[in-house]
Amino acid sequence: MIMYKRIFGSGVKFLLRYKLQSFFMILGVMTGVVLLSLTFAMGLGTERQISSKVKDFFGSDNIFIMAGKSIQKGGPRAKGQVTTLKIADLEAILNAVPGVVSFDPVQALPECEIISGGRNISTDVLGRSAEGEAIWNRTVTSGEYFTKADEKSAARVALLGPKIARQLFGDADPVGAQIRIGNVLFMVKGVLEEKGTDPHGNDLDLEVIVPITTLMSRLTNVDYISSAKLEVDGTKTGETTDIISVVLKERHSINEGESDDFLIITPVQVQEMMQKMNKIFSLYLPLISGVVLILGGIIISVVMLMSVSRRFSEIGLRKTVGASSNNLLFQFLTEAVLISLVGGITGLIVGLSGIWFLFAKLGYAFFIPWQTIVFGVLLPVLIGIIAGIIPARKAASLDPVKALA
Repeated sequence: MIMYKRIFGSGVKFLLRYKLQSFFMILGVMTGVVLLSLTFAMGLGTERQISSKVKDFFGSDNIFIMAGKSIQKGGPRAKGQVTTLKIADLEAILNAVPGVVSFDPVQALPECEIISGGRNISTDVLGRSAEGEAIWNRTVTSGEYFTKADEKSAARVALLGPKIARQLFGDADPVGAQIRIGNVLFMVKGVLEEKGTDPHGNDLDLEVIVPITTLMSRLTNVDYISSAKLEVDGTKTGETTDIISVVLKERHSINEGESDDFLIITPVQVQEMMQKMNKIFSLYLPLISGVVLILGGIIISVVMLMSVSRRFSEIGLRKTVGASSNNLLFQFLTEAVLISLVGGITGLIVGLSGIWFLFAKLGYAFFIPWQTIVFGVLLPVLIGIIAGIIPARKAASLDPVKALA
């Protein structure tokens, strides 16, 4: 035991004696652990955020219909605006498909100018139905949501995202105030609750929502919609999707073998996309960092081999006074593991500090992935052992007479 303590002490002295050499070996491992920590944390953190947004945005009882050619048959997507999806199609689906409970049609007017007094902002204006409050699970914090009567009469009422409301009206209550969307006057009927970003990264708090009929007749002058979100019986999603497809094909006169002019997105498809995304975050990104960590191990091995060449006389002297080959083997392995462990612990400290800073900037809830701690300690030790084997065996096999000579 005393001998092993001395060998460990010798390893510490080696680190302190060859400071520059030790620094570069530690730096290689530290860089790998920092990257490993950041990629694990950012990957899992982003995965959590996106999963939460997707669940909030797309539940197991929702189906999306989008205007555009289906990509499921290998055909190209339609270029430009597709004008075949109508509100009447959704009404036909509601009447013909037993599993459909309700729907919310969507049409958008991107980057439209919103004016109030001397202030103006460009943002997206969305047209939705009164059902949107329940289907999108988003209500108002002040005022009230527009009604079916507003929708039927194409009333000029608008709901403002909280950020838009603050930018246009400051701390004043905007409910009842007048705004201009393009060249049309609207009354602010309510301020939407905060929602943050959607899975695509769009800021939902910058949206302005008006009745779908108002947007189509007064702002865009179109009779078609871009998409719709359906609330369905979650136990019969597959069967419901098939019937919806049949109804739309019949209404759009799509014959067998022709490409669909619509795209249906189901919870199963969303789950498959989430699994692919999780694989990228939890497997591929850490693998890239692992490569850096392996390079750090190679640096340790090369530098330790150079160190053995410079320490021939020390090795010969140790063997002469009774050190066995196993003692020398253990000594050089200890030095390699010690260097890796110092690099790993330093990398963990720097990495966790980076995680805290990045999570604070991105607004993520701070957490420390268990993978970061486990791999940040175990991998450097393992790499230190592997990297130190060749230099240690070379030192242990030296002839003491030749080493002293």
